[in-house]
Amino acid sequence: MITQKKGADIKVIDMPLLDTAYHKDLFGTFISDLVLQILSLFSQVEWENIKQRQAEGIAAAKARGVHFGRKPLQFPDNFDEIYKK
Repeated sequence: MITQKKGADIKVIDMPLLDTAYHKDLFGTFISDLVLQILSLFSQVEWENIKQRQAEGIAAAKARGVHFGRKPLQFPDNFDEIYKK
């Protein structure tokens, strides 16, 4: 973790339990690391759920015939001539 490798402190304003600047003792560090690991796990699980729901939504839209992206551009009739110039 960044708190161990870099020696950085984390301050979460609405969760003083996670304030690693003031809880430098062994117990405070343990609690902070534990809570951060748990929150990290929940964050990862939620991110995976969001990606899964997004993929399901895209698949459902494609099944309904929705096309993604911009519409193809129409090239002018003399495109090859202009391109060669």
